[in-house]
Amino acid sequence: MEDLNSALATLDPPLKHKIEYRDKTLLIEMWDPEANASVKRSIEPWQYQNRDLLHVIVLHAINELKMKGSRAPLQVLPLINGRKMEASDFIAD
Repeated sequence: MEDLNSALATLDPPLKHKIEYRDKTLLIEMWDPEANASVKRSIEPWQYQNRDLLHVIVLHAINELKMKGSRAPLQVLPLINGRKMEASDFIAD
């Protein structure tokens, strides 16, 4: 989870984020307080285990925030350093 947290932290400001892992589902919430806009994603294991797919899901969420008025940069996120994500990546320490 640290890799994803670190990647999303690069977008602060303007974006804030919250990541939860609940019953094998990854829950991501991102919001821009300045634009009063937020997005949520529930990501299943088959999605987060594919690094490229997870990357696309996160970028799509950022793009949705931009459509709602956020000034968040749409950029390439350094999510996982070229390795497959496992469920243990999202279990809080």
